[in-house]
Amino acid sequence: MARPETRFGTAQTRDEDGRLVRGAGCFVADVPAEGALWMEVVRSPYPAGRITALDLDAARAMPGVVCVLSGADQAGLRPFPLRYVPKGCDVVPTPFLPMATDRVTWVGEPVAVVVAETAGQASDAADAVVLEVAEAPVVTDARTGAAPEAPRVWPDRDSNIAFTYELGDRDAFEAAAARAAHVTRARIEISRVAAMTLEPRGALATCSPEGHMTLWTGTQAPHRVQGELAHVLDLPLDRIRVRKTDTGGSFGMRNGAFPEDALALLAARATGRPVHWQGTRSEGFLADTASREQSVDAALALDADGTFLALQVDGYAPIGAQMGQMSGHPMTSNLPGLAGVYRTPVIHAVMRGVHVNAMHMAPYRGAGRPEAIYVIERMVELAAAETGRDPVALRLRNMIGPDQMPWATPHGFTYDSGDFPTALRAALAGADAAGFAARREAARARGRLRGLGIACAIEPAGGGPKGAQLPEYAQLIAGPEGLEIRTGAGDAGQGHATAFAQIAERLLGWRGPVTVRGGDTGEIARGTGTFGSRTMGSVGAAMQAGSAQILEAARPEAADLLEVAARDLVFAQGAFRVAGTDRAIPLAEVTARTGRTFTAEAFVATEAGTFPNGAHVAEVEVDPDTGAVQLAAYTVADDVGTVINPLLVEGQVHGGVAQGLGQALMERIVHDADAALLTGSLMDYAVPRATDLCRIEVLHTPTPTTANPLGVKGAGESGTVGALAAVMNAVCDAIGPEAARRLQMPASPHRVWAALNPTKEET
Repeated sequence: MARPETRFGTAQTRDEDGRLVRGAGCFVADVPAEGALWMEVVRSPYPAGRITALDLDAARAMPGVVCVLSGADQAGLRPFPLRYVPKGCDVVPTPFLPMATDRVTWVGEPVAVVVAETAGQASDAADAVVLEVAEAPVVTDARTGAAPEAPRVWPDRDSNIAFTYELGDRDAFEAAAARAAHVTRARIEISRVAAMTLEPRGALATCSPEGHMTLWTGTQAPHRVQGELAHVLDLPLDRIRVRKTDTGGSFGMRNGAFPEDALALLAARATGRPVHWQGTRSEGFLADTASREQSVDAALALDADGTFLALQVDGYAPIGAQMGQMSGHPMTSNLPGLAGVYRTPVIHAVMRGVHVNAMHMAPYRGAGRPEAIYVIERMVELAAAETGRDPVALRLRNMIGPDQMPWATPHGFTYDSGDFPTALRAALAGADAAGFAARREAARARGRLRGLGIACAIEPAGGGPKGAQLPEYAQLIAGPEGLEIRTGAGDAGQGHATAFAQIAERLLGWRGPVTVRGGDTGEIARGTGTFGSRTMGSVGAAMQAGSAQILEAARPEAADLLEVAARDLVFAQGAFRVAGTDRAIPLAEVTARTGRTFTAEAFVATEAGTFPNGAHVAEVEVDPDTGAVQLAAYTVADDVGTVINPLLVEGQVHGGVAQGLGQALMERIVHDADAALLTGSLMDYAVPRATDLCRIEVLHTPTPTTANPLGVKGAGESGTVGALAAVMNAVCDAIGPEAARRLQMPASPHRVWAALNPTKEET
């Protein structure tokens, strides 16, 4: 793709869009496979119990059926690996195999697969499978499930608590609270939500006669999928090739392998033919990983001047029936970041991961950051209300100042840069907070309640704490035909091809054709993936290392063309230049005139993680008669470090805000008391429409980081991290402090109305 006018740091439309909007994308359902069979997954309708019978005979006799597999066919397979274990916790893995064997533990758990000539035949035959289960008591709530008397999800265990993760000193918090002038306490509930990718999950699997397997799937981390499937199938890594297709959304949910991926490969091996599986939206609600849900008791201690003395968070999080690859991550990874943007000296946190009868939890856009910021920012608002302080002044009083950087939080995060007060003031000015009182009065005259909510957000990004960064791979091939960039990161709509071309212009002065390739473990031997707002920093670091190699290799050729000694050349302003003269030659011209191709690769880690931050200001209007909430205005002042492409950054922020708004106002996965899924379709699970949004103003307040060569901090999650708290704070401001104490997310019309009318009976 040609980008002759690419400019680093300027708004550029995405190269990828033309192909996608013309319908020329290649998603997993579009991959051609001659003679492919179709796989249907038979799922348990029971949430818990011992399997007493599984009759597959009728299914095997159905027309077109080629193969039927069950848990009995999993000999030699290993459970999915734990990729994340909370530090210091002894976690006992669950027997997480692709299919249930002796017992079922959630509604939707695979118990068999049917493979047939057509999708319709596979579906009909799946309906003929007879499953009988001796049902057992269920656990649906983390708090009650943690009690000693609760029924066990796994009967052979002493408790449903999979781990207890603790940071800080409880006694230190109690001492600070004892001397505090005021302690704000609240129970905060955070709802369980679905990733809701536009494209449901799917897979196409093949197996050669020699036993070499290939899986086509939409994913953000193809090398992770490869590694996990090799582990589960107990095969050498080079026996499995993962080929990433275009991916219709991921948001953290597609950051590893799923049971259906392994089952498709097993079916391909058993039949010797390609096997296609395409999940439905309803299957997604049953079998896609969920996220976010927590129930926490929080306390914030302040002195007489409003200075924060200590924060405590004591919580429970359901991890699902199985301990998935990353189930322990969302509720523990950001506990060191509970300080937020404030100088709170004492922080004590306890989080318990509890088994419940549901699909396992995993990261979703923000992966613990939105939850932490929501707790912090709700507590600040409550403390301001209880002590009669202005919430803006209270924040500014306790904020870390730019002159205090680098700042070490009590539990291991070090913020290297940021100007939090400036971001907050910029957001308030952009939102015309000074004119809010007049807008509130105008709304009241129309019978509406208007509220303004603030959230100051910060998140760890880049893949880990200092010294524990995950490396990323990039290969650069610069030749007469153009520049090819190969990377282990997986694009799921972020605009990698466009941004990488801009980085290439910055590093190599390249303005000719650029092709970006990624997502095929057969072509690209190494890679980590796209998650945690890490890609621009990590791939950018690898590209810089590779660019330095290419420029060094091309220097003698450039010197020959300019008829000077190589030592007389410098590379500046996108070209090799003869020092002290105006003579220069770009790298693209060197390759074109010499016919040479220069290749370099790098697999490097950045020096430390980054900390994107910003301030969000939301305004909402509430109809007190119905409880309906409408977003009226939204402003973000965002610090993502160096801005490679403002248009891409704004798109990321807009999408993140929409997802935060969705969770704040409407999204919630619900199970009944018997652990049956009630929100099994879009008839039951609400997601934001365009009419639920308003204009989202994004202001850039960058302070480049020193943690990576480009100074980027990451932009993929910052919108979601701040939006959850900003929108809920706005709703609570609209309905008043008394009603706000009764409201937990999502702020659906019914919940808002009930908070405003606690004594009225429903009609």
